[in-house]
Amino acid sequence: MADQSSRPARSGAAWHWWFLGLWATVWFLADLHGGGYSWHYFANGSSLLFSDSGASPAGGLHLYANYPNLQIGPLAFLCAWVLGNLGGVVAAQLTMMSVGLLVLRLIEQTALARQPQGLRSRPQTLRLTLAAAGAVFLIVWASLAVHYSHLDDVLALLFAALAIRAVLADVPALAGLSLGLAVDAKPWALVFLPLALAVARDRRRHVAFYAVAVVLLAWLPFVVADPATLGATQYHIVNEPSSALRALGVSAAGTPSWDRPAQLVLGCVLGAAAILRGRWVAVPLLGIGARLLLDPGVYDYYSAGFLLGTLLWEALGLRRPVPVWSLVSFGALYLAPRLTNDAQVLGDLRLWLVLGVTLSVLLAPRDWCVASKPNEVAAGAHRLPPRDPWVAHSLGAEAGRWTVHH
Repeated sequence: MADQSSRPARSGAAWHWWFLGLWATVWFLADLHGGGYSWHYFANGSSLLFSDSGASPAGGLHLYANYPNLQIGPLAFLCAWVLGNLGGVVAAQLTMMSVGLLVLRLIEQTALARQPQGLRSRPQTLRLTLAAAGAVFLIVWASLAVHYSHLDDVLALLFAALAIRAVLADVPALAGLSLGLAVDAKPWALVFLPLALAVARDRRRHVAFYAVAVVLLAWLPFVVADPATLGATQYHIVNEPSSALRALGVSAAGTPSWDRPAQLVLGCVLGAAAILRGRWVAVPLLGIGARLLLDPGVYDYYSAGFLLGTLLWEALGLRRPVPVWSLVSFGALYLAPRLTNDAQVLGDLRLWLVLGVTLSVLLAPRDWCVASKPNEVAAGAHRLPPRDPWVAHSLGAEAGRWTVHH
């Protein structure tokens, strides 16, 4: 029988889930009116990809070559096509908002599995962190899921959370599949790939194999059918006056040619540095931070990934969860633009927030963090208990005792 202490919702200590569920409903309804701002990209793109009835220019496997503004992965178009047939934009919005709650639940379960002794001795600490950080996260998530309806970002962030869970469960195939599917949903999810290094050396090839296989399966047909697909990565957007890129001194009106590759390189370098420091759960936070630092855009939905990253770090990376960076990030990225129109101030806030979070993660004292080296994950340290229903089938393990090695 599973240990009931790992199931707070069944033990009567689920007040934070009642609160978060109600809070999510409030913000879903608040953003529903006038929502679906970007859904037409998904509706049109999925139609061009799967119908392509004489469209000019052609869709199908020529989609990305002929429509470079569609910076959306084929997996997201597939899901958009399914949701569109099930109920259209409202069905998609409801599904995406529910994914936000699912991600929070995954974080709680993973935190309890990673350091159960400390958190179960003070369960209110994790609940209060989830309630506070989850509340601000859901506000921004509603902007992503309901107002903008960016299905690709929702999927990429969901698979990033699942990849972390799979690494902790020591299931390299699932970790690789999750990383690959994230890239299939949104190309910038390549910044999550350093997570493949967060397993033992002899397991990395399994993560890499499944990740590469899934990415090639989704993207290679487009490249083979139309090599001009590769040119779609050079799509440009306006360099907003309040962007961190402007605050760094890049005054170009649009996206510099080096900008997209630089985001990926910087994100992966920071992710590798986090792994070397034993803070690999911060890979999504640092990768998304690199995007915020160098991206010319300042849309609210960018902030959802950053807040997910801060919550992952605070709940899984720190010995004592404290939602400081989640609350500070919410203030700088979401509240500040509603309080001032000063582009220079907003750009400086974005810049210094990302720099502050990055330095905090990489330089935090070791005794503040849940320490683990990359090769300790697969060796048994901090892995999810085999009794976890999410991994029980994959591991082929029976319910039993689980020992944590610190």
